[in-house]
Amino acid sequence: MAGETQSRLSVRSAEDYVRRPITIAILSYDRPRYLTQVLDSLAPQLIPIDQVYLFQDGVWNPHSGITKTDHKLIEECCMHFSRIVPQGKILLSGTNLGIAGNYRRADDLIFIENEAPRALFLEDDLVLSVNYLRIIDRLLKIAEAFPSIGYVSAYGDLWASLERQGRAPGQLQPMHENWGSALTRQSWLKQRKVRDEYWELVRNCDYSQRDHTLIQRYYQTLGYDMTVSSQDGSRWIACSENNLARVTTTACHARYIGETGEHFDPEHYRRCKFADSVLYPSDHELVARPDELIADWIRRERRKLKAFYVHDYLARLFPEEVDEMTPSHLRGTIG
Repeated sequence: MAGETQSRLSVRSAEDYVRRPITIAILSYDRPRYLTQVLDSLAPQLIPIDQVYLFQDGVWNPHSGITKTDHKLIEECCMHFSRIVPQGKILLSGTNLGIAGNYRRADDLIFIENEAPRALFLEDDLVLSVNYLRIIDRLLKIAEAFPSIGYVSAYGDLWASLERQGRAPGQLQPMHENWGSALTRQSWLKQRKVRDEYWELVRNCDYSQRDHTLIQRYYQTLGYDMTVSSQDGSRWIACSENNLARVTTTACHARYIGETGEHFDPEHYRRCKFADSVLYPSDHELVARPDELIADWIRRERRKLKAFYVHDYLARLFPEEVDEMTPSHLRGTIG
């Protein structure tokens, strides 16, 4: 389909719009206070034929022999899920898998065993707007029409004012983090080779003790000089290797609440101003972008991953610090 035609394609908003059922995977560990907020925002949006799973990680890690958290927190997470999403299914791990292992079993169940055509993956630190699932359904329709789109999310611009969002709420833009993202089974199958190779590097260790150097060397064999060793990073590489874009909306449909966790502490969270996100209050249409622009997003992301990767939002919030971090020979070349 020509780029001009694609630029006009839209998935329109309507009062009588009925979204399609979706499979939803919620990945949880030991933050019941956060999980409750996420579930409270999700539950009113569910329809009876949605399939909702809680992939609840466990306590004891067999590779390190370490008890990673308090089992009471795990029990509390399961209790909240049963109360708020009683129609859902809990898949409680008997051991501590780590986030990569927990995602792995979610992928296997949803895309291999169930062969779901599409799925939404949520963690326990993204509170959804009242329209999140409707917007995700529209985004997935665009992804199904244009296979160059690998992931979609509706968190949007977390720092935009309501006035700014309202100018073009359905305008698509590149994603940064994988928060609240959805994808089609076809996209997942394209990424599978890289994701499988990454999994082989982390499957036999405590994920928190993974060999960062080994992962970086693997990425170097693919031509990427990237230091991010998380499972999130493997998704970025998998998309780059398969010419897939990750896109989100301009309108903000979620608030990140992960003040404490694997990647954030209260001070960094405060500096990033995540608590100030203004949720867009209305449903809205989405407008796909031309092929040429999406291809440019993919090229830009690949260039960053190959040279020096930093999220765009960090460059936006902390330009001087990011400039100082960037190798001098790359400054001004990878934005």
